[in-house]
Amino acid sequence: MVAGGGMGPDDEGVSFAHALATLKEQGSALLVVGSVPEEMFADASATMLGDPSADPPRRRLVVTPEPNQVNGVSRLRETGPLSSEYARLVTRGEAARSAAADRPLDQVSPRTHVVDGTVYELGSTIAEVIDEFDLFAGGLAPAEFRMAFDCLPTLLSTYGREAAFRFLHLTIAQARAVSGLVHFRLPRALDSEIVRLFQPLFDATVELRIDGGNLDQRWHFRDRDLTSDWLPIDRST
Repeated sequence: MVAGGGMGPDDEGVSFAHALATLKEQGSALLVVGSVPEEMFADASATMLGDPSADPPRRRLVVTPEPNQVNGVSRLRETGPLSSEYARLVTRGEAARSAAADRPLDQVSPRTHVVDGTVYELGSTIAEVIDEFDLFAGGLAPAEFRMAFDCLPTLLSTYGREAAFRFLHLTIAQARAVSGLVHFRLPRALDSEIVRLFQPLFDATVELRIDGGNLDQRWHFRDRDLTSDWLPIDRST
């Protein structure tokens, strides 16, 4: 789920590893912050969606605005099977619907759900996908369900903070009910007012930065007095 590495003293490294293991065992919601290019966020997001060699494969959902649809498909392709019992894409808008319809029949792509309506419809679609994954799995194991949610800036600009907060609260509860690992992108600084508003909903905040051309991450755990060092992103999960 996260790059390996220590935090300095050995006891701190053990505490960090234990905190990560607890998130996997219980299910968790992560807020991913920091302004980095789309392709670099996609790399970090893919590590959270899961190891493509995992057995059984992770059941992955990517929720993305229409302009990032290709980005979402790429993450699903990199992290496991694309059949409908293991991978789904939720996106918005008529153009997204047309793009899905025009996709060549011989092109292997995940099943795509296009949402044209309200935030309620978006939430209902996510809930339906979770229920279907749970049915396919015969009951989802801890950390088997993974979701990347890229639409938080869109929700904020379209519906406002109050509606976005309610949506996050409900969606996170649905994911936690199946012990899923879900992450929501908010490309703002860690100390920004909007990040502070949403942080109490999440188990941890993952801060991204670019350092010398490399992508690093730093984890801040809500219920522990624990913050990791800056760590390089890798694909261990």
